[in-house]
Amino acid sequence: MTFPPNSSMPNTVKVVAQACAITFQGNASNQLQQDAFFFLDHWYQEDSGVMSITSVALPFCLAVSDGVASSNYSQHCSKAVVKAVKSLWDDKEKPTSDKIHHLLNQANHSVKRHGAAATIAMVVGELSSDGIIKATITHVGDSRVYLLSKGAALWQCLTRDHNLLNELIDEQARAKGQQADFADYNREGMAGSLYSITECFAISADESGLSSEAPESTVRTIEMKSGDCLVICTDGIHDLVPSDEWQLVSEETHLQDWLIALKDQVYDSEGNAYDNGTAILVRFD
Repeated sequence: MTFPPNSSMPNTVKVVAQACAITFQGNASNQLQQDAFFFLDHWYQEDSGVMSITSVALPFCLAVSDGVASSNYSQHCSKAVVKAVKSLWDDKEKPTSDKIHHLLNQANHSVKRHGAAATIAMVVGELSSDGIIKATITHVGDSRVYLLSKGAALWQCLTRDHNLLNELIDEQARAKGQQADFADYNREGMAGSLYSITECFAISADESGLSSEAPESTVRTIEMKSGDCLVICTDGIHDLVPSDEWQLVSEETHLQDWLIALKDQVYDSEGNAYDNGTAILVRFD
């Protein structure tokens, strides 16, 4: 299916980027779509589809959430996460991990869904006081954000997964009195036990309606320039197709075609799309 474009923008609104998204259930063994995403003004959770290419104005918000597959109800947690993002965005509040966690706790979830968990990777774009486009990147778990700077030859991962492997890397570096290099994190390859997530959102797990404390999120802000590109994606993308195998993006690149080619790479990979996959591609004008 093809999702409809977002509502038209007034001519007075300055467009700063073009964006497109793709999502697919893949060959997930549980036959569930546990990914969900928020795209500018609405949330989606579909078995398969590609967005129309959409103009992006400031401020904007884009996010993906991946239900942790250990629970067959985690599709409800990922949906709850992106619905919380929409609620905050509609109220003109900048979404944060703590605010999303608070809204999850306020909702009346079915008992059978308690313990369902999900990740998030989110980008909020704003114009700074000095006229520069700033992208605030927030993530929890192993959904990621990648940057392709204009003219660069490789995509750069901007997020450090919250998983056991990266914690082990940090512990080994501390034992040596050092700090781990970012390049040591997020080692490529299909997920194993060391890839177990250490931080995630969870639907309330007790009768009081209160879950444990909010997950630890990582937040960073970068400056975006004309020609720069971002990809926000779930692990069903980056686990199976490392970013050094992704195509580059130029001014001539058709965003829909790029995402469809990435989906084809996921299905052609050794893992044969064993997980759900969702990716949002943004190219700044």
